[in-house]
Amino acid sequence: MYKNNLQESEVIRYLNSEIQRFHIINYLIEKYKLVNYLEIGVFKGENIREIKAPYKDGVDPGVEGYVVPEVNYPMTSDDFFKLIEGHDEIKYDIIFIDGLHHADQVAKDIQNSLKHLVPNGFILMHDCNPVSYDAQKIPRETIAWNGDTWRAFVQFKIDNPSFKCCVVDTDFGVGFIQNNNSEPVFNEFNISWNEFDENKKELLNLITWDEFKATY
Repeated sequence: MYKNNLQESEVIRYLNSEIQRFHIINYLIEKYKLVNYLEIGVFKGENIREIKAPYKDGVDPGVEGYVVPEVNYPMTSDDFFKLIEGHDEIKYDIIFIDGLHHADQVAKDIQNSLKHLVPNGFILMHDCNPVSYDAQKIPRETIAWNGDTWRAFVQFKIDNPSFKCCVVDTDFGVGFIQNNNSEPVFNEFNISWNEFDENKKELLNLITWDEFKATY
């Protein structure tokens, strides 16, 4: 049984976020006239159903007991990217990563996504700003759980300073990476929780929704 952390202040703050991840994704779709959308980790489909892109692909293996109609690739993200490997013509304008919240898997999802992202395209990621130390532990211990997605995002941002990276401080931290068509670097994770917790605003480039809209 998971620890009930639903009454913690940060959990409550994020659960009550006015701006959800789909608002940010749709903002980019509408502003930049994006067409092709990929979602990794569809779960019950609450997010993908809100997305206004003309073409949507959903990837989810259904290990949590759900394979909704929006999932047209009922498989893991690794299997999906293996399926389209070598098909350089398959490109997405925007990709949302919300699958297995383990840093090593998230890093693989980022790396594979960049291979199928158009120049200047966008990657967004959920759960980049964990609400507590317990909420980012692997394996999972809490009801409200973010995993250590933050570790993959921060390491990518550190290793690839030429990429535009930030986290919008809403909905458990929505990460943002813009493809600049250069060869990305992926190093081993070397950021401790304490270092992250003490410097998260800088390490995440944590910004408000209004700041994001003013920048992108």
